[in-house]
Amino acid sequence: MSVIHRFSGQGDAWDWTGVPVEDLGGGVTARRFISRRDGSDHLELRYFELQPGARSHYEAHNYEHAVLVLRGRGQVALGEETHDVAKGDAIFVPADEKHQFRAAADEVFGFLCVVLDPEFRKGVYGEPRRVYFDEKRGNRLLPGRQDPPTV
Repeated sequence: MSVIHRFSGQGDAWDWTGVPVEDLGGGVTARRFISRRDGSDHLELRYFELQPGARSHYEAHNYEHAVLVLRGRGQVALGEETHDVAKGDAIFVPADEKHQFRAAADEVFGFLCVVLDPEFRKGVYGEPRRVYFDEKRGNRLLPGRQDPPTV
């Protein structure tokens, strides 16, 4: 079954009909456009929005994803390097690479992210693994933290 989620945002408020907003905390929200809910067995298309100054977790996981910046500007930490990014930039994050997205202090930062469906990705990459890192030191954090779902 094909699905179209119509853009229904106005002005600076971006929204889509029939796509619930997930509050991930810390000024980060997510919308899953295409997923099993929509009949996709293999892909997830997600839109993440970071409020000014917000950032995703500094993490690594055992699957890759592709990102396209749709609005604003910010930075992406990839491995040990940090890069300025803005509307129109495309980013590839390989499996197991430390990464974090950061919004500029003065504007909303929004991007699309494509990953394999969580169940399908098990067949490609094995059981899910996610590791969190300390932002300042880059050290691996101990397991058992109760963190919200992230980018």
